[in-house]
Amino acid sequence: MMRSLACLLLCLTASPVCAEPSLAGTWFGQGQPDDKESMYLDHFLPDGQIHSRFRDCVKGEPINSTEDGTWSVAGDILTIRVARHNGIAMPRTDMYRLTSVTAHAFQDVYLPLNFPYDERRVDDNFAMPGCQLVS
Repeated sequence: MMRSLACLLLCLTASPVCAEPSLAGTWFGQGQPDDKESMYLDHFLPDGQIHSRFRDCVKGEPINSTEDGTWSVAGDILTIRVARHNGIAMPRTDMYRLTSVTAHAFQDVYLPLNFPYDERRVDDNFAMPGCQLVS
């Protein structure tokens, strides 16, 4: 009984063994509601900032864009507040339900469209594949 209580107390103090994986880091995914070949690279910073790069491929040529804003998680809801798209102020709030989070991957569902996303953790220097590899 005391041993179980001690383990519970260790978990409650957020020891690394018991802590939930963090979204902070760099994540790569593929697919958007209107284009399954579309790619994205999300940089979730520990301070709550997010920097995202997107690549669509049209006839083998890349069309790149960026978004910057903030992110937060409350329960199983990931909220991304976009401040700028391609450097231009275009504020909006996107809400996702987290369905799985591990140290190496996470899945979420974009709530307005019920669209699932699947991202995998990558190195901070990861480069998105060229369009010839996905077109």
